[in-house]
Amino acid sequence: MGIWDVKPDSERSEWVFEPHVGVGPLRFGMAADEVSGALSSKAPLSRRVQRAAGAYQLVEEQYTKLGVTAYYGAGQTLACVAVNALRGPQVRLAGEPLVARVPSEAEEWLLVHTKAHGLDLICTHAGDPGSVDLGLILRAQRAGDIVLSRPLFLIGEWVENGWDCIPGEEWSTF
Repeated sequence: MGIWDVKPDSERSEWVFEPHVGVGPLRFGMAADEVSGALSSKAPLSRRVQRAAGAYQLVEEQYTKLGVTAYYGAGQTLACVAVNALRGPQVRLAGEPLVARVPSEAEEWLLVHTKAHGLDLICTHAGDPGSVDLGLILRAQRAGDIVLSRPLFLIGEWVENGWDCIPGEEWSTF
């Protein structure tokens, strides 16, 4: 697989997002060893780094082969999962695919979904749409000459304080 190749949905794992509960086999509040155990059959841990994000100290774990990054906050528990648009699992909410979509289509779906369910809609400092009620931010990621959706699944506090909680390396991923 080349640097800009996008894995087709037919080759991606299928995950479901449960707002404020978890995504796929991962549950918010899990310890790093529990996350590793849940993902080890799919991909080994590639890299573990301690980072500062604003006033927060956190741990970042990358599962490169799977296309997933896990972020741990206070108490070293899972607080955010980023899914790589090029090779990550396809994650669905209410049956709708959220990964590797044209950002304008994903944003339009989010607008309709939040309005239909009476949920909030926010815009991050980086211009990404999201919802505290869902624990979701729809970011964008470059795939060669195109851009695709790269969702972040988070606990509510992290959506509200994204600039402080999420490390700069994640915000600069494009």
